[in-house]
Amino acid sequence: MKMKKILVNFSIVLIFAALGWYCYDHGKAYDFLVENTTYTGDGQVIESMEAVQVSIDSIDKKILYADDRDQAVAIGSGTHKARLDVLDMDDKPIEGQSRIFTFNLSQLGKKPVLNIPLAYKNGDPVTK
Repeated sequence: MKMKKILVNFSIVLIFAALGWYCYDHGKAYDFLVENTTYTGDGQVIESMEAVQVSIDSIDKKILYADDRDQAVAIGSGTHKARLDVLDMDDKPIEGQSRIFTFNLSQLGKKPVLNIPLAYKNGDPVTK
């Protein structure tokens, strides 16, 4: 009877530890940079875009002009969805000039930076 009680208590502790880890990981906010700067790397040069609207996980929309950089927040360490809309002179999205892609923050490197021109051209923020 004593061994059964020990196993039940140990199972309860493991369940609460796993639940705590899950809530911590999925509720944690991660900061990263979103930049609209010229990308140079892997033998290619991609110029910055004139004006683009960035939305990460449909939370907030940021407008970045050429050579702008801003901080973004993603909740949880899983997969995130970004939408890029090219803007016209009146800061209105141009029809048919948007891209939607998914990414993980771990793909963006140790210091996560999402380069908009690279992501828009390749459809993915990571070079292959």
